[in-house]
Amino acid sequence: MRLSLLFNLLFCGLALAVKTTKTETNITGTNTNGTGTTANITTDRSPAIAWFSLKVGKICLGKKPVAEAYSALKSLGVTHVATVQTGEEQAPNVRDSAFENGLEWLWVPFSHPSSQSPTDDVHLHHYLHELSKMLSEGASIYLHCDGSQHRCSLLFYALCHYVGIPSNSAYNALHSFGRNAANNLSRSELTWAAELGHSAPHI
Repeated sequence: MRLSLLFNLLFCGLALAVKTTKTETNITGTNTNGTGTTANITTDRSPAIAWFSLKVGKICLGKKPVAEAYSALKSLGVTHVATVQTGEEQAPNVRDSAFENGLEWLWVPFSHPSSQSPTDDVHLHHYLHELSKMLSEGASIYLHCDGSQHRCSLLFYALCHYVGIPSNSAYNALHSFGRNAANNLSRSELTWAAELGHSAPHI
């Protein structure tokens, strides 16, 4: 009886120890066809984030940050928040929260090309130049739009073409952020984004 009780106590203690280790940070890196690297950081207590290395900086895609997310983003290495939203979507609120948490902020007011009032290409070319410049200076950019991540995925795909990454590698880079980032974009949207990146002048 005593041996059986001792065995049960040891077994329960081992199971508890295994369970508690699941909250430790797990960092894994994968290579994306030589064009950049991604690192997935997942814990039970922190948000997941995936980085894609571009020039000397890195960039990730995400949803619109909630109020308590900014400090967590900074702790995960984010230096800049790039907001792919219009003024009607409360972009200035994101700006204020970013500044309050010591993060730089870039506004990219981008309406979908199929909307009634699409953003002019000349403005989008300027945004691509600004993002590329920040990455050249070593920025770590959190690029977001709304919960769909549709517009930021399009802009990222255009940015890849702007810096000379081939379409296949750019598409693989999109997949590194999750299946939805690439699968939710139609072929015509990808073609539009690729042409946007190719046509943007390098100032």
